[in-house]
Amino acid sequence: MPKTPRAPSPVGTFAVGDKVRVKYGVRDSDYPDMPMGGWAGSIAEVHKKEGMCVIRWSPQTLAAIHPVVKQRCEKDGTVLETYWLGDDDLEPDPGGPLKIEQPTEITTAPLSPKDRDDRIRIAFGLTSNDPLPDVNNATLVAYREYLAKTLKFPFWAKHSAESGHPERVKVIGLGDADEEPMIDETYGILCEARVEDQVFTPPLYELEYAKPNRQLIDYCYWFHNWG
Repeated sequence: MPKTPRAPSPVGTFAVGDKVRVKYGVRDSDYPDMPMGGWAGSIAEVHKKEGMCVIRWSPQTLAAIHPVVKQRCEKDGTVLETYWLGDDDLEPDPGGPLKIEQPTEITTAPLSPKDRDDRIRIAFGLTSNDPLPDVNNATLVAYREYLAKTLKFPFWAKHSAESGHPERVKVIGLGDADEEPMIDETYGILCEARVEDQVFTPPLYELEYAKPNRQLIDYCYWFHNWG
């Protein structure tokens, strides 16, 4: 679906297929720190009663707009390719090179430790403008480094009885920091767990944790949903 419509304009000026550009001074209604002046595209829908149009942006515009806009759309699940605007926000496209208005100041909302996605962004050193990264070897290494610094070992966890190991295990670490990190792209970050005198290396996502280890619960959520 296109983004939230802006305030209506009383006059229907454009027709489907018309080439248009956004007037300078118009701002993104979802991200007010982002100007849209100079964005170019064609009219995909006309709603004359409301004085609104749906614009489908040109490939040149999509390639030229500020990368933060793309990051925010990906993060928030909003459509980048189309947008609602009023007739009075648009003008006919004269052709020629694009002259896109650039932001003078980008507002970055603070990360909230109460928000699970934000806690994961903190683990990766990201900002509120950034989408969560996919699971791959590089991001697993980065997440392991964060957990190695923030977790307090040892701690108790529950382990699936179906794995053949006892249900309650003591997690003693994430491996030696001076050696190759224990990471598998299929199973994610591995840990060292002890049962009596036996040490084994289960994947972190197979364990269940008490509330003090919220970082691990966040990791499991990320691993399952972005893997």
